[in-house]
Amino acid sequence: MAGAALLFPATAAACVLVLFVAGGASAASPGRVFVVGGVGPRGWSQPKGSDETYNHWASRNRFHIGDFLDFKYAQNDSVLVVSRDDYKLCNADKPEKRFDDGADVRFRLDRNGNFYFISGAPGHCRAGQRMTVRVMADHGSLGADGDSPAGAPSPGDDEDDSGGSFRTPGYGNSSGSPPTPPHGKTSAAAAVSPSRGCVGYHRAAVVAAAVLLVFA
Repeated sequence: MAGAALLFPATAAACVLVLFVAGGASAASPGRVFVVGGVGPRGWSQPKGSDETYNHWASRNRFHIGDFLDFKYAQNDSVLVVSRDDYKLCNADKPEKRFDDGADVRFRLDRNGNFYFISGAPGHCRAGQRMTVRVMADHGSLGADGDSPAGAPSPGDDEDDSGGSFRTPGYGNSSGSPPTPPHGKTSAAAAVSPSRGCVGYHRAAVVAAAVLLVFA
């Protein structure tokens, strides 16, 4: 009985330590960086083929709050963050955000839900240079709508939300773009998930402590 009384508090303390370390590791993890369209010369540009849409690329990746989208585009192009309605209509008149200085854009995904991107260059959006990205609330959870945890709607889910086609090196690789560290930071490490056993031991330790107090 004495051995069990000592075992439960010790196990509970170990579990609390694991939970503390896991929480600290998760909070300190930097966001991943996804090069839009995959690593290669294509980047964010007007499509010229029919191999894969930007939404196909997005659906092969999983995005979380704090991750970054790296748009690489030409001087005569742009990246616009728009509403869903403007996305469907390719309306570039009133974007929520506009990037058109010709420099690469590293856009931070600061909330869960859907983000809509189009090109502001004439004719590019209707030619397929647009993309929907779905951001999950946190690592390991489902999307904002509680459905499949894909980075974007699956191909064919909504024709109005489909982007245009483009070619990327390594098309068909389910891993998508290899995430790169944001400006000198190391890539995000996998979050530590405490086992359910720790939770069970913690509860058992509380019960055992209460029993000992009663009979003391």
